[in-house]
Amino acid sequence: MDIVDFLLTRFQDDAAESRKLLTAKGLPPSDRWYEERLLRECEAKLMLIEIIGGARRNTLSRMLMDPEAQGKHFADELEWTTLALAAMAATYEDHPDYQDVWRLTEKRS
Repeated sequence: MDIVDFLLTRFQDDAAESRKLLTAKGLPPSDRWYEERLLRECEAKLMLIEIIGGARRNTLSRMLMDPEAQGKHFADELEWTTLALAAMAATYEDHPDYQDVWRLTEKRS
C-alpha cells in the first residue's frame, strides 16, 4: 500500500464513521456539530489528496517528457508533495498499516 492509498482509505473510513454517527438517534448538538465538521474535513482532505496527487503526476510526466530539464527543480517539486503527504499521514502513525518510511524526521519551515 502506498501513502496515497493509505490516506484515501483513512479519510474514507473516517467519513463513513462520521456518517454513521450522524444517523444515530439522540446525538447531542455538540456531537452533531463535531461529526459534521469531521465529515467536511474528510471531504476536504480527499480533495487535497487529488490536488497533491495531480501535482505529483504532472511533475513525473514533465520529467519523462523533458529528460534534459534541470532535475533539481523536479526533485524539489516531488519532495514538496512527498512532505505534504507525509504530514497528512502523521495523524495516523498509530495505525497498523502506517509505514515508518512516511514519518517526517524533522520539521521544516
